[in-house]
Amino acid sequence: MPHIHLMTSANLVENVDVPDILRYLVETLCGQDTIQSASVKAYHSMFTAWEMGEGAAHGFAHCQVSILAGRPESTKTAIADAMWATLRDAFAHSVEGQEANLTLEVREMEMRTYRK
Repeated sequence: MPHIHLMTSANLVENVDVPDILRYLVETLCGQDTIQSASVKAYHSMFTAWEMGEGAAHGFAHCQVSILAGRPESTKTAIADAMWATLRDAFAHSVEGQEANLTLEVREMEMRTYRK
């Protein structure tokens, strides 16, 4: 059930490494408590048109991790921290060169409305 949706602007040099980055993100998520590895899905969307606010880096990488609701806050925080570390490692070149803003969000999917 967990989904990893990686979204990037087309100008990031790391886009050539997306298959590896997705694998690292999946490995990281599968290593967390309460996550069943057979249920994890990861995918990528690259945007060719985007706009950033004045003073922002010229590109972005955003990772949305969707999990079923009901996990303790400590588990959600651990997932966010682990995924954030992997995301920062994966996009280190663009972050260090101030070419990308990174963001990560852990979202909860409601059991009563999620279908599998």
